[in-house]
Amino acid sequence: MLEEIKMQDMISNRSAFYNLYKIEEMTETAQATLYEGNETGEGTMRCFEIAPGIQITYNDLNMDSCFQPIRFEKNFLQINHCLEGCYECELESGTVSFLGEGDLCVDYLSKDKQVFLGSRIPLKKYRGITVLLEMETAQCTLDQGFQQAHINLEQIRNRLCSDGRSLIIKSKHEIDHIFSELYSVDERIQVPYFWIKVIELLLFLSLLDDSAVQRPQQFSADISKRTQEVYQYVIENPFTKDTIQDLAYMFGMAESSLKRCFKSISGVSIGAFMKRKRIEAAAEMLISESTLSIGEVGNIAGYENQSKFSAAFKSVMGVTPQTYRHKYC
Repeated sequence: MLEEIKMQDMISNRSAFYNLYKIEEMTETAQATLYEGNETGEGTMRCFEIAPGIQITYNDLNMDSCFQPIRFEKNFLQINHCLEGCYECELESGTVSFLGEGDLCVDYLSKDKQVFLGSRIPLKKYRGITVLLEMETAQCTLDQGFQQAHINLEQIRNRLCSDGRSLIIKSKHEIDHIFSELYSVDERIQVPYFWIKVIELLLFLSLLDDSAVQRPQQFSADISKRTQEVYQYVIENPFTKDTIQDLAYMFGMAESSLKRCFKSISGVSIGAFMKRKRIEAAAEMLISESTLSIGEVGNIAGYENQSKFSAAFKSVMGVTPQTYRHKYC
């Protein structure tokens, strides 16, 4: 019971990102596996208390929403990295913004102000890491353990989140380097390795060039909803002959809004997404409809000749249609 209470204290400090339902286990290293489930799906979060005031959470969520408002009793710096999928946050202005694949987001969670009014997982898939630092306690921990690093959380907060808004850093080599290794670290060295990576991350943020950061693009809830409908339409109709302009008209939105919002949600342009889904569907047809020639499959996929189909196919799948069919048939 005492361990559960201790874990609940950890949870109470976690961001409004989460709606935690069940504590599966708690270990001596302050690790907990938290299972989340509701009518929209399920997911898993593995939480590690690295040091006083510093936590790391691995998020693997397959659901539409997991939001629950939480009142903070202290101030936090929250750093989220999205490996796969997308996360949508509803802001107090009534607009929404997205954390997409490869992006890093820095938020200041104040005890005096609620930044997020709600959230969703538009694609029902989100994998990522959250680093959560309780400002006062974490600063003491850093001062005692890594004084030579001269990390000042208040300075990071003032520089990156001074106006209370989130800050997005688009995927770049330094971010990929820091986080890629965190997703595959050996369990035997997890906690000390987490320490090293947290310090590396905070040093990176301390020296970050202003040119690398941007404020999250914001969209109306209606634009977000319509864009997600377009996303689903493309998945269900991979061989559609509709242009991007056609889709914008069909779903009642400006083409420019569709393009911007779609990229925020999916991480790629709508044109690239449509091409990938078309080629992936064609690849399935090469296997399931073995009596059709490659040219015929290409025509169904919307390519006027086999040469163009082969070039497009190889650009997405890495091999020609002939090689792909030979390998899997």
